[in-house]
This record gives sequence, C-alpha cells and structure tokens, in this order.
Amino acid sequence: MPVRSGEPRIEAWSVDGLLLERYRYPSGPPVAYPRHTHDEYQLCLNFELPGRVWYARAWHEVAPRSMTVILPGEVHETRDVDHRAAGADYRVFYLDRGSVDALVTELGDRPGGTPSFRDLVVPDAELFDRFTRLHRAYQVAESRLARDCLLQSALAGLLRRHGGARPVGRTTGHSGRAAHRARAYLRDNLASNVSLAELARVVHLSPYHLARSFTREFGLAPHAYLVQARINLARRLLLQATSVTEVAYRTGFHDPSHFTRHFVRVVGARPGQYARSARTYN
Repeated sequence: MPVRSGEPRIEAWSVDGLLLERYRYPSGPPVAYPRHTHDEYQLCLNFELPGRVWYARAWHEVAPRSMTVILPGEVHETRDVDHRAAGADYRVFYLDRGSVDALVTELGDRPGGTPSFRDLVVPDAELFDRFTRLHRAYQVAESRLARDCLLQSALAGLLRRHGGARPVGRTTGHSGRAAHRARAYLRDNLASNVSLAELARVVHLSPYHLARSFTREFGLAPHAYLVQARINLARRLLLQATSVTEVAYRTGFHDPSHFTRHFVRVVGARPGQYARSARTYN
C-alpha cells in the first residue's frame, strides 16, 4: 500500500532482540516529531539533510552525514530545518541499556556507571561509516556471531572515543526515589488504566508532589511517559505480526483508532504500515 504524500517509507526489523528502523523521506514539507523518550540508547544516522534536535534542554543542529546518540530516558524532539527538495535516508538503532552499560565495565578504561557523551552529535566520520555498515548487516542473513562481533567492535570504538561516564542514578531524596518507583510501576502495568492517585499511593507521595517529581526527574509527565512506553512496546509487538487491534488493547489504548493516533504522532507512520514493513529474524 503506498504511503501518503510527504510520509516516510519505514522499514523496521528485529534481530537478536535489537530493534532497528530505516526511514526514507520523499521531497516535501518539513517533518517534525513531538518530544518523547526511549528506555534504550537511540543511535541515529542522518545521511542527506540537515535537521534540528531538542535535547538536554537545548536545540542542536544536525548536519548531513551525522551520527547522534540519545541516552535512555532523555526527552528529545526532532524536526527538519526546511522544505526537503530531495529525498533523505535516516537509520536508527535502539540499543539495550544493560548491554551498553555492561560493555563500559568490560572495557575497563572508564569509571563505572552509565556512559554519557559530551555532545548530542558524535563528530566521527569513520564511526559513522562503521555503524552504517553494521545497520545494513542486520538486513542480510549474517550469522549471529558475525553480527555480535561487528556490534561489539563498533560500540567499543564509540565508547572509547566519545563515551564518558556518569552516575547510574541522578536522583536524590525521597521524591526522586519515589519517581523511579512510579516509573517502574508504570512499566509493569502498561495495559492498566492507572490513575495518578493510585500511582501516588504506591510510592507514598501526594499526587501533586509525584507529578512534579516525575516531570522534573524524567522530563515528561507520568501520563506522557506512559504513552511513550506503550508505543515502544507496540513497536515490538507489531514486529511479531501481532494485529493492530490486538496491539492496541494489549498496550492499554482505548481502541485501535486511539492507538493509531498516538502511534502516528510519535513514530510518523500508521501501525499497519509499520507492521507491513517489518522483517524479523530469529
């Protein structure tokens, strides 16, 4: 089924538990995605066109042939700089947080904790090419060992050259810990119609203080985080050939139209289009 004018063509696939996406944008008006977050590291390869990203509470310019790394839980927003006179290609890795953090420890040349990066944009043409080759390798029938070695080598290069370290947690005090417990509760109850009052009772804060603490800690209000977490789960369910209707209800949306509206707003494609593009390897 052809996409509507201006919409990207999206391929999505899962290999060895790793989620990958490829966006191919036609010429057309600027595209913008609202502020959102991911539980994984998001490594993005921008090939042709300049863009802008709101990240770490500031706007950043992203030139063609640029790689960006977005840390887990960091709110970001992306948009085109101007009308696209030509098409553009954009590739994304979603990297498991535990695997990346474990590699930091294994390298032995960084202090413990979660890696950070000085800037959103990683200025390294050689690494850009390596991750491009790696992304393409996940589209062909490579052995798992080959893929694993390529991934570990590329990640090790990224972390050694550009990854610092920061403490795993950045919260202090009772309210910060409560916000983290609230987030965990939402993750465990994605399909439930959780109220703010219920969430507040679970973490022993008032609804007002919980909402403030959660937003301060994670950059999104609890309800906005819940929508994002549901969409992140929906991506993976769609890659398993689960029907759009079933995904909608399994991820806690009221009905398929409600789910589709949120999915298009966050992902930029309809769930059915996303699912039809999927290729999943075991």
